[in-house]
Amino acid sequence: MERHVREVKKVAEEMKRSGEIEAFSFGHDKKHHLIEFQVRGKWMSVPVSVSPRTPYSANYARQQIRRRIRAMS
Repeated sequence: MERHVREVKKVAEEMKRSGEIEAFSFGHDKKHHLIEFQVRGKWMSVPVSVSPRTPYSANYARQQIRRRIRAMS
């Protein structure tokens, strides 16, 4: 697993420990890795790019997860 993907995984683990998300897993499609996470029983996903030179970094993933959680409220 690439370094930037491991960083996103660490972010997801931190969010799980803090209680922001209930569970998470990694998947992928043709262009992106996807971090799938569960909040209040509903699964959602955020893209994490295969290339480290794109905006899909750990901070971007954290922002997108929090944005999707807020949108559910």
